Amino acid sequence: MELRQLRYFAAVSRHRHFGRAALDLRVAQPALSRQIAKLEGELGVRLLDRHARGVSLTAEGEVLLARAEALLAEAEALATEARPQSGDPQGTVTLGFSPSIAELFGGRFAALSLRRFPRVRLRIMTAASPMLEAWIHEGRVDIAILNGPTDPSRFLLTPLLEEPVCLIGLHDDPRLARAAVEPAALADIPLVLTGPPDGPMQRVLVAAQAQAGQAFTVLAQVDTAAVGRQLALAGVGPMVDVAAVARAEVTAGRLAAVPIAGLKIQRYMARAKGRAGSDAVARLASLMRDCVGEMVSDGAWLNARSLVQA
Repeated sequence: MELRQLRYFAAVSRHRHFGRAALDLRVAQPALSRQIAKLEGELGVRLLDRHARGVSLTAEGEVLLARAEALLAEAEALATEARPQSGDPQGTVTLGFSPSIAELFGGRFAALSLRRFPRVRLRIMTAASPMLEAWIHEGRVDIAILNGPTDPSRFLLTPLLEEPVCLIGLHDDPRLARAAVEPAALADIPLVLTGPPDGPMQRVLVAAQAQAGQAFTVLAQVDTAAVGRQLALAGVGPMVDVAAVARAEVTAGRLAAVPIAGLKIQRYMARAKGRAGSDAVARLASLMRDCVGEMVSDGAWLNARSLVQA
């Protein structure tokens, strides 16, 4: 059994298709099929069920995939540590951020990256977390910041920070004149919700709604925190999000951000499992972790608590 075979098997499992996996790996499809067949022969089990529209994992394939991804991740980490660190990394690294993270973090990180690694070219793509997850799997994004909770079995995850979910509205709104808002109290407040219905922020709120046993009134649903912020400033109604998305307005006293008791969201740096990254990707991943830690320390990431391990 070779690491190459495991990498091929992980790619086919990820794409559920030999042709798409071959394109991702940049190998001929017949060669890919031979390596998978050889791996199945060596193990004496069938790992994949072939059918007209692609492949699916057998029970034995599911077991091997979990172990293979762990081994490939360890091999990638060893390779990264063994690479020479003296030379300047170069190449293009594609980053994936949600619109609010891009607005808050993208400029500071890009400026820091340019100073530290001038030969690395950045490409920044923005989308909600569910789409970013798909882009990581497809190889379109090298590093992303995902909003949790998310599935640790699917990605190489580095915890970055935790933020309380807040009710954000006009600073003189009497409903915000308290240290925290209980989830049950939200039933009496028409809300502006941000992000996609299947996004992490919505999932956290739905869980709170179920726990409170009350239905919340949705005044408006908007795709981005920037639009939600404009509605809150116009007095349409308070939005549900983290304080950092309205840092400038909160600092200036135009908006207030009050934590909703017990509701938190985590941010993770995510990379694909089983896919070796370039030296540039590894170095930027380390820089991203450090940059987030600095922003939490100096208060630029409002109300956040760092989860970065020293």
